Amino acid sequence: MDLQKLREIVDFSLPEINSCGGDLRQLYEYVGLDASSSLTMSEVSNALYEKIRGAFASGHAEVWRVCRSLRTDLIREHVLQGANLEPYIDVLDHLADAIRVDGDLRSPIEGDWANAIRAAYDHTHIRSWGDKNRERTYSREFKVARAARVLRDAGFPVILESGKLTLDEAAERGLVSTIEDIVSTMGGINVARRIFKEISPLYDSDQQRYHVVRRVSMTDEIAPQMPWGYLLQLAVKHAQGRKPYSNTDSQWVRLCGLVQAFAAIIDVQPYSPTFYSSFDAIELLPFLQEMAVYDVLFCIPQIRPRDVIKLARGMLGWLALDEPTSAGWSIEQALVVIDYLINVSCSVRGPVFVDEIDIRRACSVVPRETVEKILNEVLSHPIFGANRNFSHPTDAPTPDTPKSGHDFFLRPLLRSSGRGYIILDCSVCAPAYLEALLSALRLEMKGLDDKVGLAVERFLKAEMASHGVAVAGGDYNSAGEHGECDLVIETAEAVIFAEVKKKPLTRKAKAGSDAALLLDLAGSLLAAQAQAGWHEVRLRRDGYLELDYEGDTKRIALSGREIERVAISLLDFGGFQDRVLLKQFLEGTMNAEFIVDDVKLSKKFQEINGALAEIRDQLAMLHPGEATINQPFFHCWFISVPQFLVLLDGVTDSAGFKSALWSSRHIVTGSSDLYFDLSYMRRLKRQAHTETASLTVV
Repeated sequence: MDLQKLREIVDFSLPEINSCGGDLRQLYEYVGLDASSSLTMSEVSNALYEKIRGAFASGHAEVWRVCRSLRTDLIREHVLQGANLEPYIDVLDHLADAIRVDGDLRSPIEGDWANAIRAAYDHTHIRSWGDKNRERTYSREFKVARAARVLRDAGFPVILESGKLTLDEAAERGLVSTIEDIVSTMGGINVARRIFKEISPLYDSDQQRYHVVRRVSMTDEIAPQMPWGYLLQLAVKHAQGRKPYSNTDSQWVRLCGLVQAFAAIIDVQPYSPTFYSSFDAIELLPFLQEMAVYDVLFCIPQIRPRDVIKLARGMLGWLALDEPTSAGWSIEQALVVIDYLINVSCSVRGPVFVDEIDIRRACSVVPRETVEKILNEVLSHPIFGANRNFSHPTDAPTPDTPKSGHDFFLRPLLRSSGRGYIILDCSVCAPAYLEALLSALRLEMKGLDDKVGLAVERFLKAEMASHGVAVAGGDYNSAGEHGECDLVIETAEAVIFAEVKKKPLTRKAKAGSDAALLLDLAGSLLAAQAQAGWHEVRLRRDGYLELDYEGDTKRIALSGREIERVAISLLDFGGFQDRVLLKQFLEGTMNAEFIVDDVKLSKKFQEINGALAEIRDQLAMLHPGEATINQPFFHCWFISVPQFLVLLDGVTDSAGFKSALWSSRHIVTGSSDLYFDLSYMRRLKRQAHTETASLTVV
């Protein structure tokens, strides 16, 4: 079925139901119902819906997807070519509403489209849905189509085909080239200044970050977002730009218009919430890819600058920090320099220029030549800059192009003229201080990452202990089965199992590679949840776990408490740490098995399938005999170490930790960002406290 066939069927199908003139007895006869003493229009409506469903012997779910795709094509043709929406979109709406039923999500369509469309057309004449505000109902489709029109009118041709709206390949290259040319003409640092001026109102001084997050609405209030993340990466690439600069408001307006429209037609921005949706495994993959590309386009990775030194010491505390590396600098000396760079830039929103002489003067405990080594060999990008092989949001390393994609996050400093350096922004550069240290140290020793993972467990235990949170961990045996708990936090109401995994989100995954995404999520989220799941199974079965940590024994008794399972990643995974996404991922893959064409990845995909099988087995053990399990993974979390540190703000005991974690447990903002959700709930709490205090005073 395509739009042309749909239009032909509708155009040559007069709504015969109109001949009944609204008379219920005639309507009953028309739809094949036996008239009785009680006649209702609802029965007529239901009968027409049954006709629609009965027109298809199988493939109802696929019919619904086809209706959705046709509706999108119809809106695009309407916006770009002036094609009529009505009555075709109305027919599709009624058909899709009737056909949405349970069943095999992948069975092929077998049936009669023409009869179904005619019945849907009849239905549009007896059941009005009130004001047909199409632009509000299908906000995403209209806004994407309008963005395409903006680009087309600007001289960049678009391809409009069935199920497809993209830029012509040459047009896309030309658009990206034009965007980069404007950035270079304005000067990348000038563009960065403008970006941070725009997003400064989103800055949270407690978390030391900009809340650049998804904004969704149930109404038509959300416009296409500005892709600040993508634009910032291009600003980095063209930091020196092309002099003389033309940093004018008109250039800025043109740049924003083009890059905003470009991001909109990539079509990964959610305009309405997804927390009411559910996905099977096949639908889940495109959803994950959209999440990844959205983060690259629109979000700006950050961690709290004041946590950088603490985190570095926690990850590397097992090393002799004062001993020099083979390159001649020690970790302690590097931390002195990093500490100064953070302090000198943290009060500024946007780029900060620092001179080597000022750094040496402030870090006088470090020899001059060592400061130079740390700056040039560890912390700064080469003189030719960062992101040299990055242009398109989905650029990423491949076997043929290993240096492709953005690499700004690997080092915090850009070279300036003379012996100067640029800190693009304190919060934005903060993660790169850690990446730069780890990258340099990997050259020094094998197995660094494995040891860092163990160190992070100890660091988190010490950090929680400093906040009065009692933490246990260790090995146990249960009915002949061995287990190892990284972190166990006990409160009066809950036992919280937390498992730490160091696997990062790679550049290929961030660019939307389905295989890379699954592997990265499997190595962090799935592995940790499978491990914590066995702890839950055994604790519920036996009523206790006897943990042994370096000879010290600790009994964890269930005692009727709740159990929470937390997967902890070393660094942020962006939108993938959203609880809604976690629910979608775990539920959507419950009956799935993934197969990969690349033989080199087959073993890793066997591990993914193994982890999924473990979680399925755990679910069966935890809910024996239950045919339907409501929200089976509601007690599961995916949190990064930097998020964990923010979560601990204001916590002074185990009950306070549970309260902080629970503050975002039952809310959904649509941001897919725990930092934002925590900030939002703390702000509401402060407001409520202020209002209560005001009422008390009055």
